[in-house]
Amino acid sequence: MADRDKSEELDATVLFAQVTVHLEDGQSFELLPFEDTQDVKSKVEELVGDWAKSGFLLRDGAIVPWHRVTRIDAMQVEELARGDAEQRMKEWQARDTERLQQSFWKTKKKREKKDEKDGEDGQPASPPVH
Repeated sequence: MADRDKSEELDATVLFAQVTVHLEDGQSFELLPFEDTQDVKSKVEELVGDWAKSGFLLRDGAIVPWHRVTRIDAMQVEELARGDAEQRMKEWQARDTERLQQSFWKTKKKREKKDEKDGEDGQPASPPVH
């Protein structure tokens, strides 16, 4: 009975690991956080092994070759209540989505603003996209 209570207690928490990848050119980025109820280290090792075996990782539409990686750091591993881990993952995904949207809207040269009242053909302009 005591073993069962201890097992249920462990399943009520989640190990949550944040991992940073460092590249040879000095750039670094965070991987999507890893979650597991028992062994988050194995999840990280599995991804790193698959990455090394295949030779590349797709990230934000770019290919990151394994040979450019100099170091992978598990920056933080926490044991969180399941609800807290879910909230943390949602926050991370929202932050990452915002970063991707900002990156998408970047341009190399500044665009001229058109008159917002009328489009080029004299028709009302469509609403701006954010």
